[in-house]
Amino acid sequence: MSDYLDKVNRILISADLLGEVVDMLHAPPTEEGSASGSRSARLFELLERRGLSDAADIVAVAIDLRITALLRLQSLGALRGWMSPGDLGVDLAHPDLLRAAAAEPLIETADGEAGFDAASFRLRLLAGAAVSGRA
Repeated sequence: MSDYLDKVNRILISADLLGEVVDMLHAPPTEEGSASGSRSARLFELLERRGLSDAADIVAVAIDLRITALLRLQSLGALRGWMSPGDLGVDLAHPDLLRAAAAEPLIETADGEAGFDAASFRLRLLAGAAVSGRA
């Protein structure tokens, strides 16, 4: 999996794009805004609007892996203090959290899945917050 993760880690995903995808995933699909209500269809439509249709497949994978890695850290309790309760019990991502998720390299976890190293992620998160004056 490391060759695959190396390829995915070379795809630059901005914090802004991650935030837009998180917002899109939390919002219900609109009839006029999407030909399909599926999350993957909505994601590809968003990437097309962003001018990323040529690389949409790998960009969508990179986004999905980063969001899934964030959710794994959240489920482990590694993001306490950086997530705030949102609508319908869903946690909304903090901007510093999105910046860290966009920059932190994905690794292969002990269970063979793509994820973030929790200690490294927290250090990146704190360093980014200190730079922006929020640590």
